[in-house]
Amino acid sequence: MQTTTERPRAKRPAIVKHWREYLSISPFFILFLCFGIVPLIYAIQLSTVSWNGLGEQEFVGLDQFKRLFTEGEFVRALGNTVLIFVLGQIPVILGALVGAVLLSNRRLTGRGIYQTLFFLPQVTSIVAIAVIFQSLFSRDYGIINRLLELVGVGAVPWLNSPWGVRIVIALMIIWHSLGYFMVIFLAGLSGIAPELYEAAEIDGAGPMRRFWSITVPLLRPTIVFVAITGSIGGLQLFTQPQVLLSGGTGPADSGLTMMYLQVMYLGTGSSASVEPDLGYAAAIGWAIFFVLIVLAAMNARFLKLNREN
Repeated sequence: MQTTTERPRAKRPAIVKHWREYLSISPFFILFLCFGIVPLIYAIQLSTVSWNGLGEQEFVGLDQFKRLFTEGEFVRALGNTVLIFVLGQIPVILGALVGAVLLSNRRLTGRGIYQTLFFLPQVTSIVAIAVIFQSLFSRDYGIINRLLELVGVGAVPWLNSPWGVRIVIALMIIWHSLGYFMVIFLAGLSGIAPELYEAAEIDGAGPMRRFWSITVPLLRPTIVFVAITGSIGGLQLFTQPQVLLSGGTGPADSGLTMMYLQVMYLGTGSSASVEPDLGYAAAIGWAIFFVLIVLAAMNARFLKLNREN
């Protein structure tokens, strides 16, 4: 009796076998391609030309990237961004950590009310916050100067001096971001077992000793996360100085940040002091992107060291 052996069927590619699954997730990848990959490739091409958005594009090669360091605008914007970051982001992170530790005390009455009050500025429009701070720190009609005059200090030209502008922007960052970072720290503190504090208290450890020996080491991943996200947000500072200075850059360009400079050269800002150059704006965007990549690499490195320890 003759037997016939069936040939094994050729395996179909996974994309054919599971075409329904791939079809169901395809909208995300199509949107990511259209609004993520294609603009990224176009930004690379745009950074090699000089173009005002209307006329012919002029190929300039790497001249736009050289311009970042040969002209003083980008260097000043980078310096202002770093100074405002130091004045605003570092105090807000430290203040949020201390505030979260205080609010995590279960004996505190009205904890929920305090948490809500601290978080309210986060859901407030940045434009509204900038307008309020503009009124508060106005030289002639600002409430802050009125209070200073009452105590005999005298009016301070907050918005008419370079350091005054930077300090006001930093205060805006602190007031707006404190509650957000505090909520993140509270989430991290909730993962620390209360038994550790109880045991340390029985052993005679005081509040500061418990803070440095228990809270800070166990909260290290959260601290690293908050530090990096705060740094990334600080590098993309734009709305606060733009609204606070009514579309200007302040005395000695003290309110000029990297993102603000990019928007000016995109031709979408209210400042007419520069001619639009989309190629230079793209180069500024790539410089900001490079700094963010460095911060992301630092974040990954710190987290890796934390897991190893």
